[in-house]
Amino acid sequence: MNVHRSPNKTNLQPDLSNYSDDDYRNVSARKRKIPDCCCNHQDMMEEFYNKMMTSFNAALDAKNNNIKCVLDGIREDLNSFKKQMNDVTSTIQKLTNDQAIIQKDIRDLSSTVGVVTQRVDLISSEVNELRSLTCDLSEQLKVKGQLGRINNVEISCIPLSKNENLMNIKHNIATKISFNLLPTDIDFIHRVRRFNTSINSKPPECHDGGRDSSPIPNIKRRRKNEFLAAVRARRGMTKADAGLNGPISDCKILLRKNDTSKVHLISCEADLIKIK
Repeated sequence: MNVHRSPNKTNLQPDLSNYSDDDYRNVSARKRKIPDCCCNHQDMMEEFYNKMMTSFNAALDAKNNNIKCVLDGIREDLNSFKKQMNDVTSTIQKLTNDQAIIQKDIRDLSSTVGVVTQRVDLISSEVNELRSLTCDLSEQLKVKGQLGRINNVEISCIPLSKNENLMNIKHNIATKISFNLLPTDIDFIHRVRRFNTSINSKPPECHDGGRDSSPIPNIKRRRKNEFLAAVRARRGMTKADAGLNGPISDCKILLRKNDTSKVHLISCEADLIKIK
């Protein structure tokens, strides 16, 4: 209980302890100061402490749980990272082994390429030698071919017919030019296809549908020159001079006006008008 009264005009701080009980009773209720209530501060502090500790422990537990969750996540991430690192290490080791194998293969391939290059160079050299040899042989073959044909005589514009006798044709021509051609003067006689000087054009067709060809007798060189001189002296020879008056093929009569005119099939007298 506060024993001091409110200050007045005469005494700012009166001492109420000097007053007696009677004096105190005479003080009006309005002027009395309500005393402070009696409180147990120790209980209040203990209760406040308990509440604070409970709240602190709850907050600490929640924080610990959060930290534990974070640590568990970090631990899982570390385990996953370790596993990935192990996989990466295994992959790197495998790539290293593969690289070593590839390098060995490249070295072997380089060695093989070197050997193949040497063989190719050797083959190229041999091919060049063979090409040069082939050219030489071709030239020699041409020369020998010309030497082999030096005694040949080509008789042109002789139609091809079945069962023909080239020796008789040769004999008829020799008789026409008054040349005594002995059987011993000719080694052989045969037909050859005429050489075509144009690339796109075709050889002329014979009356029997076959290609035009010429008989080639092989005559001794000295007698060949004499035979050619006799032929040149006799101009204007025709197929009739060789004993070929009217070519007949497959029981058909084929006739033409001269050596350069078109061949006509003669089946009746009216067909003779076509020859004019």
